[in-house]
Amino acid sequence: MKPVLDHIGIAVPALEPALEFYGATLGLGEPIIRLIPELGLRLAFFDNPDGPIIELVEASGKTELRHGDVVVALEVEDLDAAIAQYRARGLKVHDQPATENLPLRRGWITKGAGHGTVVELCPKGAVAAFVRGTRG
Repeated sequence: MKPVLDHIGIAVPALEPALEFYGATLGLGEPIIRLIPELGLRLAFFDNPDGPIIELVEASGKTELRHGDVVVALEVEDLDAAIAQYRARGLKVHDQPATENLPLRRGWITKGAGHGTVVELCPKGAVAAFVRGTRG
Protein backbone atom coordinates (compact mmCIF):
# COMPACT_ATOMS: atom_id res chain seq x y z
CA MET A 1 0.00 0.00 0.00
CA LYS A 2 1.25 3.43 -0.92
CA PRO A 3 1.27 5.78 2.11
CA VAL A 4 -1.64 8.22 2.26
CA LEU A 5 -2.18 11.40 4.26
CA ASP A 6 -3.36 10.54 7.76
CA HIS A 7 -3.33 13.95 9.40
CA ILE A 8 -1.49 17.25 9.51
CA GLY A 9 0.14 18.58 12.66
CA ILE A 10 0.84 22.27 13.16
CA ALA A 11 3.26 23.49 15.82
CA VAL A 12 1.89 26.35 17.92
CA PRO A 13 3.50 28.22 20.81
CA ALA A 14 0.33 27.94 22.94
CA LEU A 15 -2.87 25.98 22.37
CA GLU A 16 -5.44 28.47 23.66
CA PRO A 17 -5.00 31.26 21.07
CA ALA A 18 -4.59 28.67 18.32
CA LEU A 19 -7.82 26.93 19.39
CA GLU A 20 -9.74 30.17 18.97
CA PHE A 21 -8.27 30.75 15.52
CA TYR A 22 -8.63 27.23 14.11
CA GLY A 23 -11.81 26.25 15.96
CA ALA A 24 -13.89 29.43 15.80
CA THR A 25 -12.37 31.70 13.16
CA LEU A 26 -11.69 28.97 10.59
CA GLY A 27 -14.78 27.03 11.65
CA LEU A 28 -13.17 23.67 12.45
CA GLY A 29 -15.33 23.31 15.57
CA GLU A 30 -14.54 21.90 18.99
CA PRO A 31 -11.21 20.14 19.35
CA ILE A 32 -10.44 16.95 21.20
CA ILE A 33 -7.65 17.71 23.68
CA ARG A 34 -5.03 15.13 24.65
CA LEU A 35 -2.29 15.77 27.23
CA ILE A 36 0.95 13.81 26.91
CA PRO A 37 3.03 15.02 29.90
CA GLU A 38 5.71 12.34 29.49
CA LEU A 39 6.58 13.88 26.11
CA GLY A 40 5.91 17.51 27.08
CA LEU A 41 2.99 17.76 24.64
CA ARG A 42 -0.44 19.32 24.66
CA LEU A 43 -2.39 18.27 21.57
CA ALA A 44 -5.65 19.45 20.05
CA PHE A 45 -7.29 17.44 17.30
CA PHE A 46 -9.96 18.73 14.95
CA ASP A 47 -11.61 15.54 13.75
CA ASN A 48 -13.17 15.56 10.32
CA PRO A 49 -14.84 12.30 9.27
CA ASP A 50 -14.75 13.51 5.65
CA GLY A 51 -11.07 14.42 5.56
CA PRO A 52 -7.77 14.39 7.40
CA ILE A 53 -7.54 15.28 11.07
CA ILE A 54 -5.84 18.59 11.87
CA GLU A 55 -3.66 18.47 14.97
CA LEU A 56 -2.26 21.43 16.89
CA VAL A 57 0.93 20.66 18.82
CA GLU A 58 2.15 22.67 21.80
CA ALA A 59 5.53 21.24 22.79
CA SER A 60 7.41 22.10 25.96
CA GLY A 61 9.78 19.14 25.82
CA LYS A 62 12.71 18.40 23.56
CA THR A 63 11.60 18.95 19.96
CA GLU A 64 12.81 20.33 16.67
CA LEU A 65 9.37 21.82 15.99
CA ARG A 66 9.08 25.59 15.84
CA HIS A 67 5.98 27.77 15.62
CA GLY A 68 4.36 27.23 12.23
CA ASP A 69 6.16 24.00 11.41
CA VAL A 70 3.94 21.40 9.78
CA VAL A 71 4.12 17.67 10.41
CA VAL A 72 2.94 15.56 7.48
CA ALA A 73 1.62 12.33 8.95
CA LEU A 74 1.39 9.42 6.55
CA GLU A 75 -0.73 6.36 7.20
CA VAL A 76 1.09 3.11 6.46
CA GLU A 77 -0.22 -0.44 6.30
CA ASP A 78 2.81 -1.95 8.06
CA LEU A 79 4.89 0.36 10.28
CA ASP A 80 7.85 -2.02 10.56
CA ALA A 81 8.01 -2.44 6.79
CA ALA A 82 7.70 1.32 6.19
CA ILE A 83 10.49 2.11 8.66
CA ALA A 84 12.72 -0.53 7.07
CA GLN A 85 11.89 0.70 3.56
CA TYR A 86 12.74 4.33 4.32
CA ARG A 87 15.91 3.36 6.18
CA ALA A 88 16.96 1.28 3.16
CA ARG A 89 16.52 4.44 1.07
CA GLY A 90 19.03 6.18 3.32
CA LEU A 91 16.66 8.15 5.56
CA LYS A 92 17.16 8.43 9.29
CA VAL A 93 13.89 7.15 10.75
CA HIS A 94 13.20 7.16 14.47
CA ASP A 95 11.03 4.40 15.91
CA GLN A 96 9.06 5.95 18.77
CA PRO A 97 7.45 3.52 21.19
CA ALA A 98 4.01 4.03 22.67
CA THR A 99 3.81 5.87 25.98
CA GLU A 100 1.31 5.85 28.83
CA ASN A 101 -0.77 8.72 27.43
CA LEU A 102 0.04 8.28 23.74
CA PRO A 103 -0.40 4.55 23.14
CA LEU A 104 0.71 4.73 19.51
CA ARG A 105 4.01 3.46 18.18
CA ARG A 106 5.07 5.73 15.32
CA GLY A 107 7.97 6.43 13.03
CA TRP A 108 9.55 9.85 12.54
CA ILE A 109 11.62 11.32 9.75
CA THR A 110 13.24 14.51 11.03
CA LYS A 111 13.29 17.88 9.28
CA GLY A 112 16.92 17.31 8.32
CA ALA A 113 16.13 14.03 6.58
CA GLY A 114 12.63 15.06 5.46
CA HIS A 115 13.58 17.92 3.15
CA GLY A 116 12.73 20.47 5.85
CA THR A 117 9.48 18.82 6.93
CA VAL A 118 8.87 16.42 9.80
CA VAL A 119 7.20 13.28 8.47
CA GLU A 120 5.33 11.02 10.87
CA LEU A 121 4.59 7.40 9.95
CA CYS A 122 1.36 6.15 11.52
CA PRO A 123 -0.15 2.66 11.53
CA LYS A 124 -3.37 2.55 9.54
CA GLY A 125 -6.33 3.82 11.58
CA ALA A 126 -4.35 4.21 14.82
CA VAL A 127 -4.43 8.01 15.11
CA ALA A 128 -8.16 8.28 14.35
CA ALA A 129 -8.89 5.58 16.94
CA PHE A 130 -6.76 7.42 19.52
CA VAL A 131 -8.42 10.77 18.81
CA ARG A 132 -11.92 9.31 18.92
CA GLY A 133 -11.19 7.48 22.17
CA THR A 134 -11.56 3.99 20.76
CA ARG A 135 -7.93 3.21 21.60
CA GLY A 136 -5.82 4.47 24.45
